Amino acid sequence: MFERFSRNARAVVISTQDLCHELGAERVRPVHVLLALTEESSGVSDLLAAHGITTEAIATSLGLRPPTPSAHPEPTAPQAPLSEEDADALRSLGIDLDAIRAAVERQFGEGALDGQGEGGTQDPDPRLSRDDDEFDLWAARRRLGWREHVRFSRGAKKVLELSLREAIRTGAREIRSEHIALGVLRSDDETLRMVLRMRGVDVRAVRADLENRSRRTA
Repeated sequence: MFERFSRNARAVVISTQDLCHELGAERVRPVHVLLALTEESSGVSDLLAAHGITTEAIATSLGLRPPTPSAHPEPTAPQAPLSEEDADALRSLGIDLDAIRAAVERQFGEGALDGQGEGGTQDPDPRLSRDDDEFDLWAARRRLGWREHVRFSRGAKKVLELSLREAIRTGAREIRSEHIALGVLRSDDETLRMVLRMRGVDVRAVRADLENRSRRTA
């Protein structure tokens, strides 16, 4: 199904992963898809903004800090190592730090996460280097590009299925960002519905504009 998505639509789907990592979400849900749509670049984000659907508006409704535009900015100051309490919290989210350490050491040598490679002399890979004595595990994982895949919830999967139906219904040859947006608006997810109600969004009006856009670009 993914091969039917346009480049911008694929970017929307992929960016839901970045958003969930930033927000600490365990699953991609319909509201995360809507958040990703508010940052897409084909013009759908402007259409949504005209109806009051913006990144800031959604984040405010959910009591969240708006996600940063940059996917993974480097820390500006050295950070203390993770405490055992932090590690326990991460394990509760399905993140196994011991497994991460083992994987790093298998690829880059024993002691890689302690700032030393095999033999205890230097880092085996420059992407792991730090100027300070403390090592930031999360910064290293970002440099190495290792990130857990966030699974799509049933509701988010349904949104993608609905986007295909919307593309077919409006006569499009591929699934574009506006079709994903139409799929989101058809979702019965309670959190998403709550956000739209709180922002006073006229769902019918948004749908009409999205459908007009889809037919113009079909």
